[in-house]
Amino acid sequence: MSAHSIALAAREAFAAGWAVSGGPMTGRVRIACVEAVRIAVEQADDPQILEATLDLGKLEGMWALLFQRREKLTDQYTAAVTTAWRKLIRPRLFRDGLHHLRAQLGLVEAAPDPAAIRAAALAAARGILVSLATTSGWAALRQTIRDALAAGRAEGIVNAVAIAAERVGRIGLDWDIAFDHAYQQLARLDELWSEADTWLARLLDRATTDLGRLLAEQAANGGSYEDMLDAASTLLDTADVNAVAFVVDWALTTGADQGALTLYTSEGVQAVDWITAGDGRVCPTCEDNETGSPWQINSVPQAPAHPLCRCVLAADMNLTRFAGWFTT
Repeated sequence: MSAHSIALAAREAFAAGWAVSGGPMTGRVRIACVEAVRIAVEQADDPQILEATLDLGKLEGMWALLFQRREKLTDQYTAAVTTAWRKLIRPRLFRDGLHHLRAQLGLVEAAPDPAAIRAAALAAARGILVSLATTSGWAALRQTIRDALAAGRAEGIVNAVAIAAERVGRIGLDWDIAFDHAYQQLARLDELWSEADTWLARLLDRATTDLGRLLAEQAANGGSYEDMLDAASTLLDTADVNAVAFVVDWALTTGADQGALTLYTSEGVQAVDWITAGDGRVCPTCEDNETGSPWQINSVPQAPAHPLCRCVLAADMNLTRFAGWFTT
């Protein structure tokens, strides 16, 4: 068979495997297809090469679906937390804090020392945002973050099962049924409330830093009370949504890794592999963690390794207990 014929057959095999996975067609999948075809041409004498190419298509499709679902989940809860956050941001939130800041700095007189401005502005920002916990919308924000953590854990459990299924060639996982079942099991997990408070504190820390910097700039430039009020309201209602997105992404990824590790531990898994996203955004730390695989489950590096980390923990696992999650 000619190299051209092998290439065509390999491309079809890869596409067939990708189709079975149900995953989206992404840039990573396209690159993997090109590489799979190249390897098939080089290994044309191997009678199993097309079967291996088909399996590679299934593998890449599974990973594409996994990352697509995580991104969708992150977008969903970023929007939900942003909505809850914005409901807390009202002009009256800033009134007392801004008046106190201006009086403390004596802005009606000579401009104070820059270091004093920064310290006072940060303290004012902290006081303003801490007061959010006394508002009526705080419980809704806390509940939304708790829901996001539960969703992250549930998705991590589903990801672990999907990876284990792919490793043994089992198809038919209904990701949505699996997610719903895993999520329901987490409905009454009390520890998620304390974790939600931890992530709320991180959100407030980032917002405090942003607001403190803004107030310091306004004070140093002699901004009026109205200028400060407008700038602070705009920051926390629009620009500071970046803090929400950052924290939600980090929280969901942490939840997913915790969900996977908890499942592996409960199923008696002894070792796990650290798998990177396999693109140009992978950092040296995560590359080293992947190279060091497999890891004993009690000594695997903390995952995620850093905010915005997209690595996944993978392991072989008995799937008998999860038969109801498969349609075939």
